[in-house]
Amino acid sequence: MWGAGGLALFLFALLLMRGGAAHLSPPLAKAGRLPSPWRSLGLGWLMACLALSGSPVAAAAVSLQDAQVLSPAATLTMLTGSRLGASFVLFVIGLSYAWRRGHPWNSLTAGFVTFWVTATTYFPATALGLLLLPYVPVSRIARWRPPLLPALLEPVQALVQAMEEILRGGASRWLGKPAPESVIGISLFLMGFFSVGLALQVLDRAIPLPRLTDPEANSLPDSPWPIFGLGLAVTALTMSVSFSIGLLVPSVTRGWIRREQLIPYVMGANISTFIDTLLAALALGNPAAVGVVLTEMISVTVISAAILLAGYRWYRGLLIRVFELLMGRRALAAFFLIAFLCMPLMLLGQG
Repeated sequence: MWGAGGLALFLFALLLMRGGAAHLSPPLAKAGRLPSPWRSLGLGWLMACLALSGSPVAAAAVSLQDAQVLSPAATLTMLTGSRLGASFVLFVIGLSYAWRRGHPWNSLTAGFVTFWVTATTYFPATALGLLLLPYVPVSRIARWRPPLLPALLEPVQALVQAMEEILRGGASRWLGKPAPESVIGISLFLMGFFSVGLALQVLDRAIPLPRLTDPEANSLPDSPWPIFGLGLAVTALTMSVSFSIGLLVPSVTRGWIRREQLIPYVMGANISTFIDTLLAALALGNPAAVGVVLTEMISVTVISAAILLAGYRWYRGLLIRVFELLMGRRALAAFFLIAFLCMPLMLLGQG
């Protein structure tokens, strides 16, 4: 019940965003303001910070590409930005936990780990993805659709069209003249964007979640591969890195899970978090969008596997030194948080 309702709402949100982006594409193209890969990186980062989640932003990216507002390269970098910005919600959760529990900086550990693991894997993965983008085969995969999709697509599309007409009529009456296409486009896109987050919450209720905040969690093996697989599996179920890692904030803060154990967990989570985005691209029936999401997943998998196989101890030691530096100096940690929020604004100013 919850699964079918969540899927219907998810599809409705995607089609709303696609309809809104279609209205925005002509004026943006005419003004020469289609986002470059640098700007789309900043856009995805900033939107994920504001939405406190990366999943709705990733879904928005494939909808924008489907409406030809974003190029494949810009869509790829917006997906990367959505993952970087998603770390912000873990800082918010950590600060909230600190104020209530009295762990002033230790509770930020999950946020620091998630951001640095994401940054050090996604930046090289994005460079690799831009090289691989023209070569990823998608013809067979792009023909697959979720089982309930055919039954849902027609009535949901009719509902989207009805919503657009209601919105157009209301805007025209309020403005006293026909509503500009940009107003209709922005309104539809924002409605869809916020509906995606609601749809993911509904889908979460349909999935039983494992209990991870157990003191026995510190018995996790030291080998990175089982923990990598755990992050992969848990995030595949929850479809949100922020949620699956947010569950662990109390355990990491209290020392039940060591920060070095969280590193491979985040690596695995950063791959399977795109499952819902891949479903979104398939639902839109856009092979190019499917190709971009697959390219991102393949590239992140290759970089993560290379680190785990060839240099995990060195990589883990380097990140631990960074964490100790940030956790030991509050002024430096505060500067990092300010820079974290300023960086997407700087990227949006790039050509």
